Amino acid sequence: MRQLDLSKLTRLKVIWMRGPNVPWVVAALQTAESTNLQQIIIYFSADLGSWNQELFHREWQDLDRLLLRFWTSHSIRPKIEYGKEETGHGLRELVSWLLPELTSRGVIDLVKYK
Repeated sequence: MRQLDLSKLTRLKVIWMRGPNVPWVVAALQTAESTNLQQIIIYFSADLGSWNQELFHREWQDLDRLLLRFWTSHSIRPKIEYGKEETGHGLRELVSWLLPELTSRGVIDLVKYK
């Protein structure tokens, strides 16, 4: 899948992403260079399905650290949107494990997408 490059969007105020996976989202966000950026919204399906726990957790830790950098450098409070709760591992139940730094600091909004 082709990577999204945000580096040329220097007046970007809001990033709303619905990526195919966490590494894709992290790679795209790492290219953001806008000095006007005010909000980052990322949508994930609520049903995270089957996964390799170690790899899965590492990918989310990368996202956690990156979003924390946006918070500390630009005061951007990330918003994570999730879809309808399904069976299996739901995002709401796992958010403190997936994004421990953001949740422990209380600087993340978890919102059910309508």
